[in-house]
Amino acid sequence: MNLLKNRFFSDYYTDRSAFILNANAKSVTDRVVSRLVDLIPAGDLFYSRSLKESENFYRTILRRGYARVFSGGGDGTLVNAINTIRRLSKNGLNNQIPAIGVLKLGTGNAMASIVGARSPWIDVNHVVKGGMITTRPMNLVECDNGELAPFAGIGYDGEILNDYFSLKEAHKGKPTERLMHSLFGYLWVGLTRTIPRNLNHPQSWIRVVSQFDAHKIVCLQGRDQEHLIPARTILYEGPSCLVSVGSIPYFGYGFKMFPFADRKPGHIQLRICSSGVTPMITHIYPGLWNGTYRHPELHDFLVKDVQIECKKEMSYQIGGDAAGLKQNLSFKAAENVVEVAELSKQRLVAPRGMLGLLPAPIFARN
Repeated sequence: MNLLKNRFFSDYYTDRSAFILNANAKSVTDRVVSRLVDLIPAGDLFYSRSLKESENFYRTILRRGYARVFSGGGDGTLVNAINTIRRLSKNGLNNQIPAIGVLKLGTGNAMASIVGARSPWIDVNHVVKGGMITTRPMNLVECDNGELAPFAGIGYDGEILNDYFSLKEAHKGKPTERLMHSLFGYLWVGLTRTIPRNLNHPQSWIRVVSQFDAHKIVCLQGRDQEHLIPARTILYEGPSCLVSVGSIPYFGYGFKMFPFADRKPGHIQLRICSSGVTPMITHIYPGLWNGTYRHPELHDFLVKDVQIECKKEMSYQIGGDAAGLKQNLSFKAAENVVEVAELSKQRLVAPRGMLGLLPAPIFARN
């Protein structure tokens, strides 16, 4: 009897999608939750207020055997989903890992840009109404603690995130809260806190090595070319204000931090900046922002792994979340890819008025 019950239970969820919302994400408001409750079938929506609560929900999602789970929040929420599901699955809860999808409800939304996520109302409706969903493998960065993320690094990127989170906390509950939870807040804190603090500070001395063959990207006559660097050769030694790695081009808000990330299978992009603050400020847009800026002190590599040694601790970030200070660390291209869920470019749209949207045609198009 139990065998039949378990088989029915598993078959019931085998082609269904779970949706988990991070209650602390910028756009997960009471109004958003209320509207999604009206869209998502009972039992398929999970509302998480803490990491512990989200872990319990992922246990339930794995036990039920959902085909897909859509993460509602920012990049940090997605990183938590990937790593929690991976850890629970390794512990024998369920060997069948669901494909990971994204609801655009966070702040930076780098991963949302990669999978083409749009309005959560349109995307959720497309999923629950049986619209076309495909899966594809996505490469990730593996940090030295085993955690997977689309990007990570030390230096200015980690420091500005620490400042950004402090700014958001300071404006919590104030009329300016929504403004500071946006690209404006991110740029504002960088220009008023992070950059001024570093104007007269010396850069940290770092040493970077790869145990495998690496490729340095060299711009010659306007073309980006790969220059082979043998294994165990020092890739860089000297002052630096930023050392970041990424498996996807975007860093958040459409900022193309890693323009070569998807250039070579099995590799991640390493970016080292030794130019200081001024060139970064003067070339932030459009050059740095759209990934076209080249400079002798902006060093780009394609690597399978990398070890970084610093003479002093630097601010650290993993997947867009501040992670304290680090002095020595390593990264590598993750061996096992993650299956991500992508919706078809033509989205099914609910009948007029259901989502509070403008009158819509049968499909929403790019």
